[in-house]
Parts: sequence; structure tokens; C-alpha cells
Amino acid sequence: MSKLAIITIVVVLVGGLFTIGYFTFAAKHIEQALWQSTPTIINVVDEVLAQRATAIEEGESDVEFGSEDEINLLVLGLDARKGNREPHCDAIHMFTLNVTDWTILITSVPRGTYAYIPPGTYEENQYYLSNACAFAGLDYGIEQIEKIVGVKADYTLTIGFSQAIGVFRLLNLPTTETLQWLRHRHSYAMGDPQRSRNQAVFMKDIIIGQIDRFRNDFSVPMQYIGFKMVETDMDFGTARALLKGFLKAKIDERPDDITLTMKPYYPTVDYHLDLENPGEQIQALLNFIDPYLTQDDLSGKTLADIQEDLVDYLESRLTSAQAVSDVIERQLWLQVEDHDKREELHFAFVERYVEQSLQDDPEKAVDVLAEYILEKETLGEKESAVKGRKLLSELL
Repeated sequence: MSKLAIITIVVVLVGGLFTIGYFTFAAKHIEQALWQSTPTIINVVDEVLAQRATAIEEGESDVEFGSEDEINLLVLGLDARKGNREPHCDAIHMFTLNVTDWTILITSVPRGTYAYIPPGTYEENQYYLSNACAFAGLDYGIEQIEKIVGVKADYTLTIGFSQAIGVFRLLNLPTTETLQWLRHRHSYAMGDPQRSRNQAVFMKDIIIGQIDRFRNDFSVPMQYIGFKMVETDMDFGTARALLKGFLKAKIDERPDDITLTMKPYYPTVDYHLDLENPGEQIQALLNFIDPYLTQDDLSGKTLADIQEDLVDYLESRLTSAQAVSDVIERQLWLQVEDHDKREELHFAFVERYVEQSLQDDPEKAVDVLAEYILEKETLGEKESAVKGRKLLSELL
């Protein structure tokens, strides 16, 4: 099923039909979308095995894929905020999804794990996985990760700084504190491995505590919004099939069937983010290391200062002649904490993107706008949805 067909059916479900042309399109594709949106697990496994056979035939990797009952999903948290270089792999976790027993194994790899980086002319202390992604390219970094884990990924999912905040907000989690918790390492004697373990524990807690909210089919629009906040070579239908399988197997009632491991091994501890009092928990960590920090370690900026700088930057991009495709791709407005300003900037960038791309790529322009409308309708942002519909009606 095409992405535009998915967008059409979900927009129809949550927002209604708003032009004759759009109604005709929706009527043509709605039945196909309903039948093809969620494949069976048998079909998902068949597709994965076919992909594996092709990869083996073409000699893509010496790393084994693993069991036919398991699907390997490599989840990477990327930090792409440093200039124009390739993003660093700052969070690295391989999810092994058993679709027979419906269990999950999360294998975490600390970002500082040694990795050779061609052409081999870097400083001695720069040879580690996070830099492998940045210096030699993401594909090379993934190859090194697969060698360490000992299994090749069937699918890869990446999420950037802005998208992570968007996902936290979608799940009604505290945005700033959650991100601080997942990135913090200085308070631990074994900083980088413990941070990696904290991330794995957090993801397990979220699966157990949040998956039930997606049990009802009326949550499909919300699922799609979350799906679009990440980059992945897995299609939405496959993701839906896996989600439905784990829901049916009641994974949230079987926490022992979500196991965590680390490669290479480090003796870490399971710490959980206190979602009731995250600010106090984060501040305690910061207070612990504060006496050991020098003035050079501190930016001197408050959260309000950082937010002001961010908004100034985004507004300057809107007033410049520069293309905004990178802002759209990285969804930078998601970092803005003020709701009204975030909504204002989001629409402004979508409007500018449509204006800049309509002539060269009209399908992509309409695609971005349709996804914007879907998101705003689903999240109940009525004013923003109306502005999006108005702009789309002008295009159609």
C-alpha cells in the first residue's frame, strides 16, 4: 500500500472529506488501504526471509541473521546537531523480536565501544562506534554494530534529537527531563555503559506501561503519527502487524519476557526514570556532579535561554531564502516547548516547504501537507488543521 493511500484513509477517518477531488481519491483507495494496511505475521516473516536470502546471495555481510522465528530491528538514536557532519550513533540497541514465543531481547551497545574507522588516520581516542557512524557514514557504522552484536539487522530505525522529543510528547511523557535522563552519564562510575543500560530499561518500561493504549483500532492514526516521527526501512503495515502480535500475546503482562543484555558486557544496574518526579531525580544527578565541574563544563545558559536561541534560529530560517527541506526532515520545531509558538512554526515551515517544492515536486508537497493535516486532526489541534485544510484546498 502506498504512503499516500495510508494518509488518505486516516485523514478521512479523523477529519472528514473536505473537497470533491479528495473524496473521489479516497473512495478509490479506501477499500485497498483497509485490506492491505496490516499483513499477517506469516506474510511478514516470508518477506523478511526473502530479504535475507537476497542479502546472502549478494554477499552483503558476513554476519548471521539469526533464527527464522526472530526479526532483528536495530534502533539508533542519532545526534545530528554538530555542524554538517554525518550524525553520531549515540544510542545503540538491537531489538530481537521472536514472533513465535512473542518475546523481546534488547541488546545494547555502548556508544564508546571500540570500532576501527577508515582510513585509520584519526586520533587514538576517536576510534569508537559513535564516531564510526559520523566519520565513515551510517552504513559503515551499522556494519560495525552488527559485528559486535553478532546478528544482522532486518530493519533499521533511527530517531533524532527533535523526533525523540516529539515521541515523548505524543506519549505524554515529560520531554526535557526524559531526554536529560536518557543522555546523562557523568554521575555514574561506569558512565557510558550505564547510560546505555538506562536507555534499555526505559524502553522496556515504556513497552510495559504504554503499549496497551494502542490496543484499540481507533489508535491507528496516533500510531501512524508516531511512526512518521522516526526514519525506518520497515513499512507501516509490518510495524502494525508486529504491534498487534505483541498486543495479542499480552507482552505488557509478561515483563520477564523482555530481557536486556549488553555487548560487550559491563556490570551495570537497572535504574528507572521516576515519571512522577523526574525533575527531582534529574536534579539529584546534577547536584552530585556539580562540585566536580569546571566553568568550562558549563554553558551558562538556562533552558529559557536555549529555547530563545532555538526560536530565533527557526524564525531566521523562515525569513531567509534558504531551502527549509532540512528543517522539515529533522522536524526541528518539535524542540520548541511553548505550544503556541511550536504550532505557529510548524505550519510556517510546512507552508514554506510547499511554496518551495510545489513546482519541482508537487506530489511531495501535497504529501507533506496531508501528513500535517493528519497529525493536527489526530492531536486535536483544530486551528492548525483548519489552516492546513485551507492550504490543501488551494493546491487541489
